[in-house]
Amino acid sequence: MKITRRSLIRGTVATGLAGAVGGTGELHARGRDKRRGGSGGNNGTTAAAKRGSGPFGYTPFTATFELPAVLNDAVVDPSDGTVQNGLNLSPSAGTAEASVGSEAVYHGFAPEYQRDHPVHAAANANTPANEKWDRFGNGVGIGGSELHYQLSVEHGTHQFIPGIDTRIFGYASASLDGQYNLSGHGTFPAPTILARQGQPIMMRVQNNLGKIGELGTAPECSVHLHGDHTPAHSDGYPDFYILPGRRRDYYYPNIGPRHSAEPAALGASPEEIARAGNTGPYSPSDLPTTMWYHEHGMDITGYLVSRGLAGFYLIQDDLELDLIQRRVLPAFYNTPTMPGFADDTVTDIPLALMDQTFDSTGTELPYNFLDHNGRLGDVFTINGTVQPKFEVERRKYRLRFLNASNARIYHLRLSNGGFIQLGQDSWEFPQAIATREFTLAMAQRVDTIVDFSDAPDEVYLENLMVQKDGRGPKGISRRNRTPLMKFVVKGPRHNNDVSVDVGTPLRPFERIQESEVRATRYFKFVRRNGAWQINNHFFSPRTTNATPVLNSAERWIFENSSGGWWHPVHIHLEAHEIVKYNGKRPPPQYRYNVDVSVLEPNGTSEFLMKFRTFTGPFVFHCHNLEHEDIRMMNVFDPRPEGHESLNNGTRPHNDDTFQDAYGSTYRDHSGMLENEEDWDQDGGLFFDTEGDVEVLADREVGFPANDFVPGGQIEPGPPGPDAPDNHED
Repeated sequence: MKITRRSLIRGTVATGLAGAVGGTGELHARGRDKRRGGSGGNNGTTAAAKRGSGPFGYTPFTATFELPAVLNDAVVDPSDGTVQNGLNLSPSAGTAEASVGSEAVYHGFAPEYQRDHPVHAAANANTPANEKWDRFGNGVGIGGSELHYQLSVEHGTHQFIPGIDTRIFGYASASLDGQYNLSGHGTFPAPTILARQGQPIMMRVQNNLGKIGELGTAPECSVHLHGDHTPAHSDGYPDFYILPGRRRDYYYPNIGPRHSAEPAALGASPEEIARAGNTGPYSPSDLPTTMWYHEHGMDITGYLVSRGLAGFYLIQDDLELDLIQRRVLPAFYNTPTMPGFADDTVTDIPLALMDQTFDSTGTELPYNFLDHNGRLGDVFTINGTVQPKFEVERRKYRLRFLNASNARIYHLRLSNGGFIQLGQDSWEFPQAIATREFTLAMAQRVDTIVDFSDAPDEVYLENLMVQKDGRGPKGISRRNRTPLMKFVVKGPRHNNDVSVDVGTPLRPFERIQESEVRATRYFKFVRRNGAWQINNHFFSPRTTNATPVLNSAERWIFENSSGGWWHPVHIHLEAHEIVKYNGKRPPPQYRYNVDVSVLEPNGTSEFLMKFRTFTGPFVFHCHNLEHEDIRMMNVFDPRPEGHESLNNGTRPHNDDTFQDAYGSTYRDHSGMLENEEDWDQDGGLFFDTEGDVEVLADREVGFPANDFVPGGQIEPGPPGPDAPDNHED
């Protein structure tokens, strides 16, 4: 039997939620009350939450806040920021033994990894060392320029609540088990990946989820590095899978787009196309600092992320390293031994916020596949601990906030004092700004400094946003606020603190010029048939919805026409610059680079974006993960002028006949040797080329084939006057 998300839901309807997805369950054990800020909202004042009991008898702010471990025990050289961990992949990355279809690395590696690939060769032809992809020579791999990591996707347990082992999926620091097999102990949050701009990473990932779990099948995986500038093979395209028991080499060049990138002339050679986008210095405003990686497999992203498949990816470049070495910013994560920093104090702190729902025993994380509004939990965790406490010194800390929740939106403040905001999403501002409080939608990051020098002995991180379901928040309440974390401030004031303050210069910002814009596209986000669409069509991984000219700039306009739902929309490949937000000048935190445009009900985002370095396909989608899974996603594929997209509406991902401008096939980019039609016997979750199974009439969900865009490339525009009324309240 062919299994799709729709047939899974049909099975759920037939057998009951408990049989198909582990039950919706209750959050509380018997006798628990709701004063924890439960029921998906903010149902108690700060004082009530402080003195009340948490889930399963847990007393809030008694468990200690934990920092995620570093992947493969990597360490940072404080002199140049490069990273080492002693790993050297076997078989070597980029060899025939690690190519598509091989036993060792079935899904292969990105074509751009090879040094003779025109894009890679053009990048390394730059004369200054800091403009090359392979800048350093103190690592491993080809030319000793690389850093290698090993990661596996595992079943595991985690104690969100002290004393209760809850089943999760987790990424693991993996070790070699036998000739090729990778395995480890999955954790949440996932191990933090440390990186250096100019030091490429090859990360070998194995899917060990097997056939255990509520799905009764073996989920495919696809790892997305959120905020990165990376080849399509390694970007986490929804069905560029890691099949169960298989491996994929993810190639992260750790670069940014070039300042001088421009479209190549029509009819240009592969070498000319590559040089047009890979010559000269990187754009400094586009070099990231705070990214995260998470599961991105088609139709089940929400399920897999909610069970723990998410972690931080932190990276330094020359500018960031200079700020740290001059003691403007705190030492890079887990490297307090840098000169002038206390050996025993880590002050660069990533915080992953995720709300959770537990069954009545606390050992399971139920997931309701029929909830298309968005999964909302009523227990608040930070780095996998329910309402933790964190002991801090009287000094400045860098707090990097990530909203890793499926559907919850936070509005954060401190009970005493405010924030100095360094950046939004993956990138830093031109200068630090004062921020009393901020909204954090799904997938957004906010990079801040908090000065505890003169703070009281206890400071609480509070959520002021009221939200009852996955549609979105109902507003901010300053009376009913939920404390998420307690900072216990100890010791004397630090006498040799970092100097960052409001107004401190951080990173030059280069705006896209109106004269560079070559096209304007409109995308309307709608609710239809109980599910989610863009421009009245569902996502198809074989259809390209926009084909920008490689290295060009475009204006995109997003409009939310779905009624009362919120849609934070993430665009892969590059940052975008918002020029109008809800028809007005954007607020200060949205005036520079972002990778998420938050569409409020009936809201709009108009922005400029470039499409540099890499051809696709790539996606953009709502980061309410249930909306993404119910197909609120589109495909874009930057191509040189005169070249068509890899997608044509029907071309399978394992096609090895059609070649792109550089001579690579779709199979090379997808890493998919087999076509999905060949997976029946494995019980996989895959996309049905005909659209999907029939509509579930009684629940008004489903994806009829005629709702998919036929053919291949289209140029989206505003829906015509005959478009259906998509507003639903």
